[in-house]
Amino acid sequence: MADKKILDGVRVLTLEQVHALPWGTGFLADYGAEVIRVESADHLQDRKAGPFPGGKAGDEWWNEGGSLVYYGTRNKRSLCLDVTAPQGKEAFLKLVAKSDIVTDNFRPGTMARFGFDHESLSEINPRIITLSSTAYGYTGPWRRAGSRARTVDAACGLSFLTGYEGGPSMRASNNYMDHSVGNNVAFALLLALYQRNKTGIGMRIDLTMQETGVSAIGPAVLEAQAGITRDRLGCGHWWKAPHNVYPAADIDRWIVIVVSSDAEWDALRGAMDNPTWAADDKFATVLTRWENRHELDRHVAEWTSQHDDIELAKTLQERGISAGACLTAEDLAADPHLRERDYLWEYANPQAPAVGPRVFAGRPFRDPNLPVSLHRVAALGEDNGYVLGDIAGLSQAEIDQLYDDGVIFSQPKESERAP
Repeated sequence: MADKKILDGVRVLTLEQVHALPWGTGFLADYGAEVIRVESADHLQDRKAGPFPGGKAGDEWWNEGGSLVYYGTRNKRSLCLDVTAPQGKEAFLKLVAKSDIVTDNFRPGTMARFGFDHESLSEINPRIITLSSTAYGYTGPWRRAGSRARTVDAACGLSFLTGYEGGPSMRASNNYMDHSVGNNVAFALLLALYQRNKTGIGMRIDLTMQETGVSAIGPAVLEAQAGITRDRLGCGHWWKAPHNVYPAADIDRWIVIVVSSDAEWDALRGAMDNPTWAADDKFATVLTRWENRHELDRHVAEWTSQHDDIELAKTLQERGISAGACLTAEDLAADPHLRERDYLWEYANPQAPAVGPRVFAGRPFRDPNLPVSLHRVAALGEDNGYVLGDIAGLSQAEIDQLYDDGVIFSQPKESERAP
């Protein structure tokens, strides 16, 4: 018998798409929860996202995308069900009666139109936990607004704080908000399960992307109330110098160096063989180094540009200086440190055999008593029969009728265009 995982016995129904919510429910799936991804044949954008083998969508493109393995259907089950059809709604509610959690990332009001609001589901299953992951929440003047991670970057203040010195507002990162929200989804659901185990009663969770982002700039919110404003500094710091990203010897290779004290500055001077310029009084103290940081950065960059980024980072670390090479995604896939810690998971997607084994990001903590791995990626509607038969209790004849009536699917509709 396979080792039991910490969330074995927990069942999640998730009406999800894009990135943030699937990342959070994927966390539960990795640790043993039975996560049933309820997909719609009318909304296959996640399965169109790729990347595809050889960069080209194949004959069964809906099962081949690499992003599905990364966060979409990893360690989950796929039920492709039209919940707007009467038979689909009936089947979904039968599943609710035998589940622990229902999640969605629709705009507020959508679940109520389906008849899947918390109050309605609680009548069927008083122990049900529901979570909606939305941009701005179920209350407030912005509750109906839609978004993507990029727009919420702006609405939570991250974009305003991010940018180069003297330059305009910029995006914080590509998927920062998605992953942050996903982590909060997992955290909130684990707390809800803990609370329900004590009370026997389910609960409602209203989780927002904006508030996730605002929580990340808490110090700036406090400073604003005290009349403190700060200019954008790019990769710089409010008082530390040198504190920047510097070029290395090879093309588009970089190293980050942070000096926080006089002792670290002396160590850096030694690493640079004590150049004459470093003895200038303008670099003698923390304050003067910061005041002359632009000139200091030019000197440091001239020196770093003569060295390999990874080797230089190692050398500086050995001298007690905080430094790190700017590793690429390609570097990380082969990183010996991550491999020694068993952080990287190798998996070959049976839906895309031409791709072969690929390395995927694991989870940033481990315990030998909590085994976790990437062991499956669900094809579209792969688990229709199991979910509707073994869990919902439908007969094979009833399941076959749902296929005939266009309520469940195992491949896209004929009208669906390939990506």
